[in-house]
Amino acid sequence: MDGLLGVMTALVMTAAPGDSWDGRTYVGVAVPLAPGGFAVEAEQERDDGFSVTLGLRVGFDLGTLIPVFEDADPAYLRVGIEPGARFYLKGPVLDGLWVGPRLELVHAWVDTGVGARPELRSQTVWQVGGAVLSGYSFRFREGFTVQGALGLGALYRPPLPGFSPWTVTVAPRAQLSIGWSL
Repeated sequence: MDGLLGVMTALVMTAAPGDSWDGRTYVGVAVPLAPGGFAVEAEQERDDGFSVTLGLRVGFDLGTLIPVFEDADPAYLRVGIEPGARFYLKGPVLDGLWVGPRLELVHAWVDTGVGARPELRSQTVWQVGGAVLSGYSFRFREGFTVQGALGLGALYRPPLPGFSPWTVTVAPRAQLSIGWSL
């Protein structure tokens, strides 16, 4: 876990603005419009109408705490990284309509429900997927920014004891992000 957090920290520091780039930068907190976690996201303008993004997402299964949100996903904790790109179709970067792909790489801790001893019940797996999103960024005076996005994504989960040999989950993606842009 320490190694994963170190890699994520290095990636965020790499994506942070430096003296050599004059483009606008956004940093905010994104909440998916479904239960299960949040993300810290950064977006940096690279060219007119083009930006790159990096999200560090933490997800958890609310079904263990609130039975209403129970789902078929056996992962009770997920930590992931989400690099992506955005192409602005209308308006300037960080203040307009955009579309773009996003890669999703997730390290999940899974309760397999198999085995009498607790150490045999929990496994870690890597999940990989991607999404295509479309959204709108609203930049208000002084840099306050709100972003909304909708899209479709797929996530591949490797085989787990007690579950199907492999799983590809295709599902809608929706999120709201609030932050600050410079």
